[in-house]
Amino acid sequence: MYLHTTLFIASVVTVTALQPLPPIYWSYDKNSSRFSMQDAPKTIYILDSFADRRDSEGLTLIPPSAYEFAQVFIDDLNQITSTNWTLETVSSAPTAGIILGPFRDTFPLVHEGGSPTEEGYELEISNSSVYIGGSGARGMFWGTRTVLQKMLISNTTSLAPGYTIDAPAYPTRGYMLDAGRKWYSPSFLKELCTYASFFKMNEFHYHTSDNYPLNRGRNSTWNAIYHQFSLHPETPSLHGLINRANETLSRADFSALESHCALRGVTIIPEIEAPGHSLAITKWKPELALPKKDLLNLSHPDAIPTVKAIWTDFLPWFHTKEVHIGADEYDPLLADDYINFVNTMSDFIHSTSGKRIRIWGTHEPSPTNLSISKDVIIQHWQYGQSDPIALQAQNYSFINSEDWWSYMSLKNDHTPIFPATYPQFFNTTRTLNFANVRNWQWEPSVFNPVNLTEQLKPGASGNKGAILAAWNDNGPDATTQLEAYYAMREGLPVAGSRMWSGTRGVMLDPLTVEESVMFLTARAPGQYLDRRGAFEARDGEGVVLEWKTGQEGVIGEGSYGPPYTLSLSVTGTFTLRGRDATLSLSPTPSNGTEPSSGLSLVFTTDDNIPYPLRSVSALDGQDPGHPGRIWTNLTTSPHIPVAINIPATVRIETDVVNGSRVWVNDSFAGRFEVFVYGGRNTLFSWSQMAFVAPLESVEGGVEKLVLEDGVGRKGVGEYEGPSSVASTIERRILLELAELFVLILWLV
Repeated sequence: MYLHTTLFIASVVTVTALQPLPPIYWSYDKNSSRFSMQDAPKTIYILDSFADRRDSEGLTLIPPSAYEFAQVFIDDLNQITSTNWTLETVSSAPTAGIILGPFRDTFPLVHEGGSPTEEGYELEISNSSVYIGGSGARGMFWGTRTVLQKMLISNTTSLAPGYTIDAPAYPTRGYMLDAGRKWYSPSFLKELCTYASFFKMNEFHYHTSDNYPLNRGRNSTWNAIYHQFSLHPETPSLHGLINRANETLSRADFSALESHCALRGVTIIPEIEAPGHSLAITKWKPELALPKKDLLNLSHPDAIPTVKAIWTDFLPWFHTKEVHIGADEYDPLLADDYINFVNTMSDFIHSTSGKRIRIWGTHEPSPTNLSISKDVIIQHWQYGQSDPIALQAQNYSFINSEDWWSYMSLKNDHTPIFPATYPQFFNTTRTLNFANVRNWQWEPSVFNPVNLTEQLKPGASGNKGAILAAWNDNGPDATTQLEAYYAMREGLPVAGSRMWSGTRGVMLDPLTVEESVMFLTARAPGQYLDRRGAFEARDGEGVVLEWKTGQEGVIGEGSYGPPYTLSLSVTGTFTLRGRDATLSLSPTPSNGTEPSSGLSLVFTTDDNIPYPLRSVSALDGQDPGHPGRIWTNLTTSPHIPVAINIPATVRIETDVVNGSRVWVNDSFAGRFEVFVYGGRNTLFSWSQMAFVAPLESVEGGVEKLVLEDGVGRKGVGEYEGPSSVASTIERRILLELAELFVLILWLV
């Protein structure tokens, strides 16, 4: 009786309004009716006095005009409303419609620390008009994000009247993606910029070069270890940096990426890593390596000139006021060499291009009292490497990327490396309950999860803001490109909201945060990362596609993202092609270590990495602390490729956490997975792979194909699924409501 009543109370409590992300203060106008999107003129009006406004205070050197931002707004409106909106420049604001212009008050909009910002805006909605006024062009653009979110939440039909003034607490609100150990295509990077900007994030820290850890397995010699340099130098003498030319961005590619992101309010901060994580350099010039081969020998006379030559080639590409030189995890016994390198590169890059540099916080105790220049921005990532309190006291500029809250290690953590193990998905619980303290929502002044009182004051002068980080320490085959998006999908709106709000803005509502995140992430315009936009939206599970022999092709968009169930009636070998992956059934030749297993089912990604279906127990992969991981020293599964006899019915059930799991003739057969080398070669594991369904075309022995939205049926012992953003919060709410109800009964 108590449980049923408690669940009823919980259902009543949680039926509340969705929040825009970041949330806003909203002063309702009770004397006005709602603004009707259907009845409004389908023209956006921008004041000509503001249309040419370009920001000067941000980091980009290619700031779009307010008019260009307005054109992006038009594109998004057209997508969301399926209506043809137009843009018109006017000399004065009309009495009806959606109007874009300047912030109309005289007081300045400022960050939490008091510095002025061009990213603030006002939004006023009446029954006849919507006015979005920016303190800068970007401020106006962020105001359009709020309008779009409010439109989506209200089903695009009408907007509640009222008023808000909104501005970010911090100027740096970003995300980092490790493209030095995994190739990401320009199209993916553009979509990710678009997605992040919908939640008012404004920096993309692009980690362009790195290498697989030397202390892991996979290669017997250092010069065979995977490395990546993601930019293709124009100077022929630097082409030795490149290992796979087809996995690099040309200058034109990078310029297009920069421009695309800038039009969404996002500045790319490129990082070229040195003097650590530098196999791209030392494999090209082995004489420059220290005994730990991915460290440059900075005492070698050619080491710094080589790094300068690399930057000389690329600095003209980078239309930003700040760049990142890495400077991460060098040898602390060579502190003076390190500090001299950082200061030399700071002076060189500034004198060459006028740019300021960033580095990762690194513990380098100088024996001669040398110190890093105050012109250098420190990106704090771990205590023991840097201390934010000390950085503030010493008048440094710094960024909060404290690994406890900000880091992901895509697909698998560093266990048993301590002090931090990094989740495979961004840990939103650490944002909503910092340091495991209930309802203490993280924001950029909060760094220390151990000494809870040792935090910075909000808006501290040195604190530029925060950047979350997605690392590919496990190498190029551990994830697909889209799995990187799945890892960050919830983190970008949740952490981005707290970066924007700081301590002065609206906190996330724990009762609606999960629903708000899931609702808005599925509808963010201008991108297709969920790979579900080609299909009619469905609220529940159901058949979205059926195909039978004799029909041409399958579907034009070519992909369908998880969760889904794909059922195939198979009579022979086949190939199912899509935008992001290929699924095939074909003879598997022996590779020298695994014997031929007859016909194997294989997913091959768009970067040509094959993943055969492997035999696992249905009960394996349910590590409660890390769903999807199977320890090799504990598993009962053989992990050998599965032989499939035909004819057969094959069912693939895919969700982000459990990956792609397969039933053959209604019996569980295995899953698609990857072998991951553990930290320092002491623990090893198999981890799940989650593939999108390839639906562009079918060749060969498939008689019938059925695609269902959602996972059709749970496998034996299957983990029910992550944790979405607030699952732990919901469980806590139920428990607390149960306790409250018992207390009420006792009092009565």
